[in-house]
Amino acid sequence: MKSLRHLYSVKLIICLVFIFMLIGCTNEETEQEPQQPKEDKRGETIEVNNEPVNETEETPIKQDDEQLGEESSDPLANLLERAPEEPTNLEEIIAYPVGPLAGNGPRRGIEPVMEKEEMADYVMEVLPPIKEEQQDEAYFDQWWRAFRYLFAEDYPDPRQIIEELNYTHFGNDVLEDERFRFKDQINVLLVLDVSGSMANEVDGKSMLQMAKDSIYNFSSDLPDEANIGVRVYGHEGASTGHSKEESCQATDLIYDFQSANVNDIQDVIDPLAPTGWTPIGLSLEQAKEDFSAFPGENNTNLVYVVSDGAETCDGDPVTAAKELADSDIESIVNVIGFNVGIEGQAHLREIAEAGGGIYTNAGNEEELKEALGRGEALIQQWKEWKEGERSSAYEQMSDQRLQATEDRNEWSYILRDEFANHLAVLRKLHHDEDYINRDAFDYMWTKMHEKKDFYDEVRETAFEQLKNDIKENYESHLEKINKEYEQMYEEAS
Repeated sequence: MKSLRHLYSVKLIICLVFIFMLIGCTNEETEQEPQQPKEDKRGETIEVNNEPVNETEETPIKQDDEQLGEESSDPLANLLERAPEEPTNLEEIIAYPVGPLAGNGPRRGIEPVMEKEEMADYVMEVLPPIKEEQQDEAYFDQWWRAFRYLFAEDYPDPRQIIEELNYTHFGNDVLEDERFRFKDQINVLLVLDVSGSMANEVDGKSMLQMAKDSIYNFSSDLPDEANIGVRVYGHEGASTGHSKEESCQATDLIYDFQSANVNDIQDVIDPLAPTGWTPIGLSLEQAKEDFSAFPGENNTNLVYVVSDGAETCDGDPVTAAKELADSDIESIVNVIGFNVGIEGQAHLREIAEAGGGIYTNAGNEEELKEALGRGEALIQQWKEWKEGERSSAYEQMSDQRLQATEDRNEWSYILRDEFANHLAVLRKLHHDEDYINRDAFDYMWTKMHEKKDFYDEVRETAFEQLKNDIKENYESHLEKINKEYEQMYEEAS
């Protein structure tokens, strides 16, 4: 009896485990003639950061259209008409697409940070001037929306910390959703975009090569007990003698589920060249077959889609992701968007949400490796879970509180970076370049202050609510755990 009481007291607090996820797809594009690409702060072509409206795939910079069967365009064309609406709440702030000039702030900038003169030149290449005779406030507003998009940063989502509670208590019967429990086996399927636009280069290195290297890095440290599979799409196209219709039907499991052997993975991925289109929906439908030997009852099944844009093959990846998550596979679908533009970010985020996973935006190779690294950390946590090295609920709550404080501060730093860049560039455009008139400058000045005040208000409300939610969730989960072990104690008595 005493030993049982002791067991009860020891186990009042048990593990909570985090999950962060990832993935992405290919860029949409219009059927215009190829244009000379502009460059953003990292020397990346704008084509890889943004997407045009319709559903054709983007042409790699250093390969011709005839070879790839795809056409390129300037994804920032008609930006005044295409610029996103201004956010009106937290959800819309988080979903707002990241702009091509993000990461240039004085506090959180990514080296090398662009000078204000460079950013002003960039704006003048993309947006038209506002002359003295232009006094239309509606036009000013249209110009402001396009201007603010160019600098839009990636804000941390305070809700995500609470959402991660859905992924905690893996292996504990207290958690209602079976998908979010660690099981005896963990299986990870990487779905890699090899479409034509992945040939675009960043600092002299193709995006596809960056994705390949990130996968090799991810695979190298996985425990032997974890299974990994690799599925690809976009690897068949004009350069391999296939039409768009054939490319849209080509998605292959090139590395079947097994322990990660980096050399073997490299052997099957290295020969792949970017050429085709983007059948994300079909790939997720086929993923259900890939997991057929691993029912969710005994397996934790995870999908990571890495893509640089949206579906371009008329598939329905949102429905496919939901069906995969709701099936007996009980998979969680995560998406990593790699240099994705306006429409693509929203589309890929929908896929992740439908699949019960998390969308992560990655702008360069370092961020892509970081996103995949979160998945690697999760797998290591699964191994520790199997070995009984579980963190306590109190430690979990402490970690969440710390993360909440860091995200709250990060939100503030990012907001002030945006404000500083808006101000510096607007002054340059008006005072030094005479590119916008005084009335336009005054209008933009007012709008940027309104934006800052609104974002500050949202930040305070959201993170105060988050602090309360962390405490309430901790107490709620602890109460459930206590009841569980109390019942065990009573039955044993």
